[in-house]
Amino acid sequence: MFDINKFLEDREKRVEYQNGLIERFNSPLLTIRANYPGENKWEDIPIEITDIVAKEVELYFTNEIVHREILENLEGKIYLFILKKSAYEIKKLMIDFEEKHILGRCVDIDVYNIDGKGISRSDFNLPKRKCLICEELAFICGRTMKHSHEEIKNKIASKYIEYEKFLREREKIVDNLANLALEGMIYEVSSYPAFGLVTPLTKGSHKDMDFFTFLDSSFVLRKGFKKMAEVMYSSIPLEKAFFLIREIGKETEKEMFEVTKGVNTHKGMIFLLGIAIGATARAIYEKKSFKDIQQIICKMTKDILKDFENIDTTKRLTHGERLFIEQGFTGIRGEIKNGLDIVFNGSLEIFSKAYKESQNINFSSLHTLIYLMSRVMDSTIVYRHDFKTLENVKNEMNRIFSEGGAFTKDKEYFEKLEKEYIIKNISPGGSADLLAVTIYFYKCMNLIF
Repeated sequence: MFDINKFLEDREKRVEYQNGLIERFNSPLLTIRANYPGENKWEDIPIEITDIVAKEVELYFTNEIVHREILENLEGKIYLFILKKSAYEIKKLMIDFEEKHILGRCVDIDVYNIDGKGISRSDFNLPKRKCLICEELAFICGRTMKHSHEEIKNKIASKYIEYEKFLREREKIVDNLANLALEGMIYEVSSYPAFGLVTPLTKGSHKDMDFFTFLDSSFVLRKGFKKMAEVMYSSIPLEKAFFLIREIGKETEKEMFEVTKGVNTHKGMIFLLGIAIGATARAIYEKKSFKDIQQIICKMTKDILKDFENIDTTKRLTHGERLFIEQGFTGIRGEIKNGLDIVFNGSLEIFSKAYKESQNINFSSLHTLIYLMSRVMDSTIVYRHDFKTLENVKNEMNRIFSEGGAFTKDKEYFEKLEKEYIIKNISPGGSADLLAVTIYFYKCMNLIF
């Protein structure tokens, strides 16, 4: 039997406890509990919804959670988060969450400042929340009991079902995107000849890896790319989502090194394809067109060159970091800062036209690789040699491409050039990564959008 006095006592104790947490940590508090009618707050659906929302809200505040705990009483299951962030910034994010997330209206998300005062929508000159069922203000419907408890519960249940449907749709989409990313990587490494890159027929200019090393690595990366797509297929603010997928990228990189026994097969690819698949997932989530992907990349990576501001020189530097310190060379980050313009307004069209005419993936990949090598400021070539070698490669490939590329030269010509590049220990790794991204976007453009 429901005990109203015990319920009120639990609520009073919770408020007192919350104030104690705020005072203890001298930081804002965020609470999450189900917005569920009736006496029993422990039915399956409100508990499940509270858990889901709490898990997703945590993603908004990665590295900003100072303290986290769960209270359980007659009010139901209540999540408490002490956050190292402005209470007003927290509330602004949560208002956005409540309005955009399918389950946002099914929970109460409260934010309290360090003085214990709650931050409300009115502090942002926003109207009070509307009723879950009708367009009336929620507090008016509640006060007049316009809707029965059963009616409200049924609406919440329908929201939960809608969310489950969303999860099934997301699973199909992110799984598809991860597969296309995998295809892009496999197609790139399967192309021959490739001017010093690893191919099915040769190790190229590499002594520590072969075609099968790349295959092992590629299949491991698929899982990471899928996780990145899941994060981006959401309403999480773009800047935060980009931070999260970079963290996933670091874990994916560790898995790569484990399977390759320390060999760097795809470090640059994880970075590039991670951004590509993330931007694609966000475009699909927001129901935008393929053309919008480039703009999303620009927005999510607007501060990408800040990576160079705090380089830890005591750690092992990447090719790109070392070249930036020594030469001010921005490399692939510079390409990303421009929204991968070399792909969207260059290699993608080159590949598409070549494939339309030849109906041959290998031919199209070779032709596109020549184009990319003629234009990309490839850090792999510079790291192995110097800027003079890079300019020589770009000039040679530019001449070949201007003469018609793969359309006017025979296979023997490129196989001979391939051997020369291997002898010179040249490997256009940056161009290879961009080729894989190009193939990925080509498939997205034709199969998804």
